[in-house]
Amino acid sequence: MKIGDMSGGDLIERLQAGAQAHRRPQKTRKCPDEDTLRLLLPGQLEPEEADKLLTHAAECDWCGTVLREAAQDLTDPPTGEEEELAGKARLADPRRRRELVERIVTRRERTVDRWRLPILRWWPAWGLAAAVLVGGVSYQQWMRSPTRTEGLLAQAYTKRRPMEMRVPKAEWGQMRVQMGAGLSSSHEPPELLDAKANIARGIDAGPDDPRWLKFEGEADLLEGREGVAIDELERARSLRPGDVNILVDLGAAYYQRAVKEDQPESYELAYERLSEGVRLKPSEPTLLFNQALAAEHIETPGVAQAAWEAYLKVDSSGGFAREARLHLENVKKNSSNSRTTPPIQPLTH
Repeated sequence: MKIGDMSGGDLIERLQAGAQAHRRPQKTRKCPDEDTLRLLLPGQLEPEEADKLLTHAAECDWCGTVLREAAQDLTDPPTGEEEELAGKARLADPRRRRELVERIVTRRERTVDRWRLPILRWWPAWGLAAAVLVGGVSYQQWMRSPTRTEGLLAQAYTKRRPMEMRVPKAEWGQMRVQMGAGLSSSHEPPELLDAKANIARGIDAGPDDPRWLKFEGEADLLEGREGVAIDELERARSLRPGDVNILVDLGAAYYQRAVKEDQPESYELAYERLSEGVRLKPSEPTLLFNQALAAEHIETPGVAQAAWEAYLKVDSSGGFAREARLHLENVKKNSSNSRTTPPIQPLTH
């Protein structure tokens, strides 16, 4: 029976029924390390390299067993590391995975003497087939995962940046109009729409999960709903007070509310939350950038200047660094003007 005629469940059932091979590398073969083998599952390797490794593993009890056990682990929810690997998958297309499986098993049929070798020698090949096919399930999980959702929000920010403040993981982008300022959903970046769909599922499954509350708050912030975002992010902070990414978004939300509603106290809250994050992670560029922005509105020019200089020590190139230098120049200029301007004398009659 060919693999194409079998369901993924049949393959997994065969895989899980396989006997354990001797857990030692083959002396006559140059086996790759286990970490490299496990990169096959989310499709991290290039197809040519994957083909080579799978061919080797189909003939090697040691490597076949490593992949067989790793494939069984895919029935559990993916870890953050697994989600990150799946995000870089090069074998995400189910057709490409199945073609690779067919090549490996067909090659196996040409090289194995069925009459002389026991049937258990087939288990590495069946294990590889199941590992590649089950990888599709892992990929679907990743598509809706927190890791991918965070990436989508970052991409939406970069594509149509709505504010000076930064959000976690986002690259520099040109300032645009506010996403929520009279724009319909059809004008929102598709990344934001995809993220919101994931967030809705995540919140539905776990209303008190601080990760999804954080993403919900960030999405609302990108759409210009700072008040709602603050409520969601404060709730997330109460559930996970040491999460610096929550503090980044919360500081940005307070800052945006201060900008829109001319609320000095919101600038102070923004600076307070961002400083809290900087104390937890002193070299985080996003925190330092946002803290420096908030400092311009509530502290003396000397404090804001020091904040921008601290930022430029950890990030001296790129778009955000260019903005930081412009802010630093303005802060220095304002500081110089404040020292040279004589005090205003009271009027006398």
